Amino acid sequence: MNRSDKVFIGLVVILSLTLFLSTGRIAKAINANDAVAIVTHRDREVLRINMSENGLYKLQGDEGPMVIEVDQGAIRVKEEVSPLNYCSLQGWVSKTNTPIVCLPNRVIIELENMNDISDEDITIR
Repeated sequence: MNRSDKVFIGLVVILSLTLFLSTGRIAKAINANDAVAIVTHRDREVLRINMSENGLYKLQGDEGPMVIEVDQGAIRVKEEVSPLNYCSLQGWVSKTNTPIVCLPNRVIIELENMNDISDEDITIR
């Protein structure tokens, strides 16, 4: 192993650590008091759930009824009608960069911090 190989390995290690640490900042857990879950069905917003309030929410997907559960700042699909139950298998989500995608029912659940939402993002439908 010559000098240029050692320099190359060092640069790769530094770049890897930089990328690893920067993604750790992006994938942060949300503060339930400042967060909302936006539920869309067929690209239309159907629910906006305050993550600080525990509860069950029902909606109709393409395959049948769905039950969404919020508990202690985390959200999941508790029950749904779809082949192989892909939606409920995704489990609890509490980070803003991890959406719950339910393709059979065409439902997407995304978490957002209220601090990151501007007035322009909120539209009245």
